[in-house]
Amino acid sequence: MGTNLQSAGKNKSGAEKGEAVWRPPNMDGVGPILSAVGQLFSYWFRGAATRQRRLDPSNVLIDPRGPIDTEGTLDKETAKKRGWGTVMRSAYQPVMCQMERTLNNIMESGELLRWWSEEGLRNPTDYGDEMQGAPLTMDDLQHAAQYRYDVWAGGYNWLQSNKDSGADIIRYIDDVVLAHYKRTGEAAEKVILVTHSMGGLVGRAVACLHDYGKLLGVVHGVMPATGAPATYHHCRCGYDGVAQVILGSNAAEVTAVMANSPGALELVPTSDYNGGKPWLKLGGMVDNDAQWLPEKDPYEEIYKSREWYGLVPAHNEKHLDPAGVAPSKRGASRFDKFDVRIEAVKAFQDAISERFPTPAYIHYGDDLRHRSWAAIHWKGRPVVRLSGVALVEDDGEGDLKMSAEGFAPFKLSFADAVDAGDGTVPATSGSAPAGSSVAARFRHGSEGRGEFARVNAKGRTEGYEHQASYEDLRTQWATLYSLVRIAGNANWA
Repeated sequence: MGTNLQSAGKNKSGAEKGEAVWRPPNMDGVGPILSAVGQLFSYWFRGAATRQRRLDPSNVLIDPRGPIDTEGTLDKETAKKRGWGTVMRSAYQPVMCQMERTLNNIMESGELLRWWSEEGLRNPTDYGDEMQGAPLTMDDLQHAAQYRYDVWAGGYNWLQSNKDSGADIIRYIDDVVLAHYKRTGEAAEKVILVTHSMGGLVGRAVACLHDYGKLLGVVHGVMPATGAPATYHHCRCGYDGVAQVILGSNAAEVTAVMANSPGALELVPTSDYNGGKPWLKLGGMVDNDAQWLPEKDPYEEIYKSREWYGLVPAHNEKHLDPAGVAPSKRGASRFDKFDVRIEAVKAFQDAISERFPTPAYIHYGDDLRHRSWAAIHWKGRPVVRLSGVALVEDDGEGDLKMSAEGFAPFKLSFADAVDAGDGTVPATSGSAPAGSSVAARFRHGSEGRGEFARVNAKGRTEGYEHQASYEDLRTQWATLYSLVRIAGNANWA
């Protein structure tokens, strides 16, 4: 969700054509914070219907007018032409500058320049590579130094399906990026993708669904490879932190956007999440004292379920289209339309299941100080059977009042995240990519095997927060290493 979006002005959204409707807030200085507060204030008193209209997937365009900071690596006009203004400055542009600066200064007069001589030849396991790949050699770096590395930003409409975004990225590469070098007479035939979070699903769509032949490889950072249960939390309880002001602080506000956004829905846990094990616990305090779902099929048992534990239960149907703008065939209910979207989610997730670009390089967080939901728990009295249990009240923020045959009314509350990850993507999903196409998988954090508990710039073994993952020196090192490895596949030199 790190791409800036503007209104296309197609419907009664309350936003003029060209008005910014999503600008991820940069919170790293007084100026950016004031700008963020201004955007947050514009959403503070907006209801679910307004959010639905303003963040309608069919009524947004990529906004290239975001702030740019090149740290002196490029002039701003060049960076603007390369799309840097389309993406969140504080989360992505520092690593983009790092790539521009470091990859274009590998060697001089046959000698490695400072960063590469001090860091570039280290063993990848020093930075968490679980696959224990080989260190770079002088030959690797001499080969990589033959090229110039121009860093472009590819923003995408994260509200639409990631398959559609993959097609958009392909058009951007062909019609903008590679076309630029064709006009200038420079040799550029293929690209390397560096992705973050949902962008990893877009990258997989580019490589595996659209079979795009102009990729040298892909670097995936903190990708929810098999989805993230946090998506369920947001739809039932709202977001936490700054995101809640824009995306919603309760079920009504979030459902109005998420349930109408294929890209957001495609982040739910897949059928092969955590090896197909159940991840939704209904009641109880310990593992074996309550019902777990899904038993077989999360799409039917959770996402399309109208029961109190469903992604959008029956009592939340009104939240599916509060603005009354979702198109439908005559006689189709809100749930009928929602079920069609869930079927499309299933089709997308099944199509990319266990499929990754070749080669793919992965890095992810695995730390209990950045707790994530690997499993969801409605905590309270054990619910040992699904029949005979009914919802009395749902506050939309994580507290339920329930009734059950033969029992006094009782409460269930949404339990806090307790599992290792990056605060959004649990390690069980971040680490899921495997197989012959995955060339390296860097694990960052202090959980699990000690030999991969590598330290960050402050000498700590802790991981990192999801949105800020590319600010960590370990992910930056893993990315630079991966790019040099991928460049080694370029055989037209």
